[in-house]
Amino acid sequence: MIKNIMFFVFFTNAIFCFSQIKVFEQKSSNVSIVGKISHTGAIQRSGLSRKLPVVDPLRYLGDLDLNQYKKIRKGANDVFKTIGIRNMAVLKNEEFSSTLLFLEDKDEYLLTFKNSNYNYQNESIWLSKQTKEELYQLIVSELKKRPKYKNIEVILNDNVVLLISINRRKISFNLWDGYEWVQSYWYRLFKIENLFGN
Repeated sequence: MIKNIMFFVFFTNAIFCFSQIKVFEQKSSNVSIVGKISHTGAIQRSGLSRKLPVVDPLRYLGDLDLNQYKKIRKGANDVFKTIGIRNMAVLKNEEFSSTLLFLEDKDEYLLTFKNSNYNYQNESIWLSKQTKEELYQLIVSELKKRPKYKNIEVILNDNVVLLISINRRKISFNLWDGYEWVQSYWYRLFKIENLFGN
């Protein structure tokens, strides 16, 4: 009888102790993948001109008062790190070269690409709905012209300057942080269509 009472007291205390904890599961319920480019499909160097011009800071990229990328990159990159992107993929161990995510609570898109230039880290920038559509239309129209080589500076949300390099049928995204170039891999049009969800 005493053993039963002691067990009951111990069991009741254990229930009350467990009821003191609150468990919050980290979810990405307000985040959805619009498009992605897997790492294996990103290396598109074949067909690039051998003598690509050296990209130096251009008119707006060199103006750090206008180009706010250096100041806001940490915040965008930190948001990307908090999202369980691999859990959202069909293949759980899939590596991404680039992703476009939609965050419902912010009503904005987060464009992220792996820096192929020096540190292979993910770099992110914010896009509004309108900016996303206009950027996609610009890329498609420029790729259809098939220029031998062309650089286009695009001022995005929050005065982030994105340099789009085009070489015939491929493009790469470039950002200048004031010290180093952040550069994506080269992507063909069908990869860009996958990325933008078209």
